[in-house]
Amino acid sequence: MRLQAGILLIILQARIGIRALNTAKGSSSTTQTGILDSSSSIQISTYEHDGWVLGTRSKKNKSDNKSGILSNLFQYNQQKSLPVILIHPVGIGLSGWFWEKFMTQWQDSDIYCPDLIGCGEIGDEWKPEERGLFFPLDWVRQCETLINEEIKGPCVVVTQGGLAPVGVMLAHRNPTMVQKLVLCSPPTWNDMTKAIPQSELERNYNFLRSELGELALGLLESRSAIQFFSDLFLFENKCDDSWLDNCLNGCTAPARQPVCAFNAGLLNHRSFEEELMELPQQTLVLSGSSDKREIDRSLYMSRMQDCKMMSLPGGQNVLPWETTKDLCEVIQKFCSIN
Repeated sequence: MRLQAGILLIILQARIGIRALNTAKGSSSTTQTGILDSSSSIQISTYEHDGWVLGTRSKKNKSDNKSGILSNLFQYNQQKSLPVILIHPVGIGLSGWFWEKFMTQWQDSDIYCPDLIGCGEIGDEWKPEERGLFFPLDWVRQCETLINEEIKGPCVVVTQGGLAPVGVMLAHRNPTMVQKLVLCSPPTWNDMTKAIPQSELERNYNFLRSELGELALGLLESRSAIQFFSDLFLFENKCDDSWLDNCLNGCTAPARQPVCAFNAGLLNHRSFEEELMELPQQTLVLSGSSDKREIDRSLYMSRMQDCKMMSLPGGQNVLPWETTKDLCEVIQKFCSIN
């Protein structure tokens, strides 16, 4: 069984998804509260979406500290710098903290990183037995709320790894608000355009939610296991203590639910080929120079309307951690292109 062979790779976010378990529709509203991380100027806050209280990180550019005429002139000069919304990967211990190194380095425009429903410790816990979700649609909808109620204007969407379907759907559903799309280390074109059979999804998810699956997850939540698999598959060089500490801090019982759903393959319950080929937005696909899947991503550039590819030296699968400064520069340059 593919799941049994791949269970040890849960830490890698090797699977892409989750399918609808039940339904969760509705309108949404946004409210803001929060505390300031003064060491990095990252604001931690909450907002509301469809009955959920959700966490988000944000960092406003320096124009927020100006006032009067100078403020207006500064903001006018910065109009070409679109706000950025970051989509974090889903996996053991992962949430919006994944992008904090990148956010600290970023100096170009306002930047936001929501915790996806069920992830992180800021917002509401997701209890599948009480409320089902459509994946990736409900993660897309919560990002739409953040864009419409907080950003309130055009933006750039940046995704990491297997969460590429969220970015693709977000761009496809909002061609005016999402003006550019960046996919960091996305799945291969074939993985994005080939659906996993329903029977396999159900088998995978049921196993991960079983006692044996819970035991497997528990074993992988140890520091030694996270370090072993991170060094083996995620980083070109060894992961650092900050990575391990953050992963361990995020290993809570409630946080397992999105991991089970994601690693079951539910994001890949259908093909995203139609959305990919219809996207009018400029798209940038980024790979680490040591990522062996880079060649299998070439179809993005040949099949999509306006897609470019680039390889970043010194990285493998977690570019925001491995090549933070270079990644910021590449995305800033891409955002400035008309």
